[in-house]
Amino acid sequence: MSVALVTLVALVATTGAPARAAERTATTAGPCTYAHLWVQPKVVLSVPDRTANATVTTDCQDFEYFTNTWDSWSGMAGGTVQGTVIFLTDHTTTARGIDALPQIFDTSRLGVWTWTPERTLPPLTLDDLNTVRMDVRVGSASYVSARRSGATVTVSTRSYRYWTSTHAFGTWGRATGVIEWRTPGTTTWHGLKNVYADNLGRYSYRYTVSAVREYRVRTFDQPYVWGFPSTVPARA
Repeated sequence: MSVALVTLVALVATTGAPARAAERTATTAGPCTYAHLWVQPKVVLSVPDRTANATVTTDCQDFEYFTNTWDSWSGMAGGTVQGTVIFLTDHTTTARGIDALPQIFDTSRLGVWTWTPERTLPPLTLDDLNTVRMDVRVGSASYVSARRSGATVTVSTRSYRYWTSTHAFGTWGRATGVIEWRTPGTTTWHGLKNVYADNLGRYSYRYTVSAVREYRVRTFDQPYVWGFPSTVPARA
């Protein structure tokens, strides 16, 4: 059971108010035609757990009955519920809003989470709530070094990724990407050589060039891993 849902059950238990479907009673007159969830589209998981950003927009006015007026969305991935977002519409400003932001654990399912409407109360229907997707993948890090011998430059790269099995970063074997170069003092990167890392995440490329250049490596996204460019360029 999600933290948000546990909180809701606890509130019902302490107040004695049943979480049943009931007409929303507006404290002020106004429309009530939609409630739309927004979640951050890209989640980089590089720690055992993290909180995702989420908001709900609606044209509904404030409502009474704390435990009776709420909308919820379920985050589905791999056919299993990964979490629940509950939007409370209490008449007090301190209670109105998302009960608990989505919490993502590295034991959760990686990939695309689809947040679908689960519950609402009149006058809204489930058709008035939206469906939204969130892509959850582990993070990565890459490093580059370069050395020159005469007119020959050797560019070496190392790639790492977060592993949910160890809850830590480790080598990223078979990572793919591209070595890029730029002229010192400029900002435009140019492709030089595709990267195909070995089992330890290593790759090396040697070529002949007389000009001094800066180098970086940019790893590509994979189905459950976000690629990332190295942050500190090498010069040779």
